[in-house]
Amino acid sequence: MTTLLIILTALSLALAAGLAILTTRLLREDRARADARVAALTLLSAEPAVDVPAVEPPADGGSGNQFAAPALFAAHAPEPAWGRRLAVAGILAAIVAAGLLVSSGPHGSVPAPAAVSEQPAAAPLELVALRHTRDGQGLTVSGVVQNPRTGALLSGVVATVYVFGPGGEFLTSGRVPIAAAALPAGGDSPFAVTLPVNGEVARYRIGFRTATGAVIAHVDKRVADTLARAQEQR
Repeated sequence: MTTLLIILTALSLALAAGLAILTTRLLREDRARADARVAALTLLSAEPAVDVPAVEPPADGGSGNQFAAPALFAAHAPEPAWGRRLAVAGILAAIVAAGLLVSSGPHGSVPAPAAVSEQPAAAPLELVALRHTRDGQGLTVSGVVQNPRTGALLSGVVATVYVFGPGGEFLTSGRVPIAAAALPAGGDSPFAVTLPVNGEVARYRIGFRTATGAVIAHVDKRVADTLARAQEQR
C-alpha cells in the first residue's frame, strides 16, 4: 500500500508540473502573438496618409466613382482558443486534486502496526510434598513438584538441594533430574536427591532449575505443619 501511494503521489506531482509548464508556454505564445499584432498595427499607422479628393456628383445626377478608405483599424473578434485552453487546464488540475485527495483518504492510509503484547510471566512450580531422611553419613530429600494448569510445558527440570550446618555454614549440595522428563501443565512428578554429608545438618534449601542451570521459580503448596514451617525453601 505504501509503494502504491508513493507512485500515485509521484504521478500526480509530475502531472501538476506538466500542467504548469503547458500553462506557462500557452501564456508566452499568446503574449507573443498579441505583441506581434500590436507591432504590425503600429507599423501600418506610421505610414503617410493619402488624401482622397472628394468627387462631386455629376450634374446629370448620375453616380460618380467614390473611394472608401480602407479600415485598417477595424475591430477584430477575439480568438476563442485561449478560453478553451484555460478550461482544459482547469479540468486537468481538478483531476490531479481529486487523485491527491483519494490517495490521502482513509483507504490510502497506512495502518498503524499492532501493539506487541507482552508475554505473561511463566507460572511458578508448586511444591506439594517434601520430606527428608538421614541414613548414616547421607541425607535424602524427596518430594513432589507440580506444574500448575496455567503453566507451560517444561522439560529437563532438575531438583537442587543445599545443606547448611548449625552456624549457617554451607556443607554440601546436590542436584538430580525429577522423575518426569517432561512436565506438562497440570502434571506432577516425584524427585529424590541423596547427598553425602559430614557433620550436623541444621537446615537445607530446595530449588528447581532447567537443564541449562536457569532458576525456575516455585511456591510452597504443602499443608502447613510444624515440620514444613521449620524448613526453609527457595
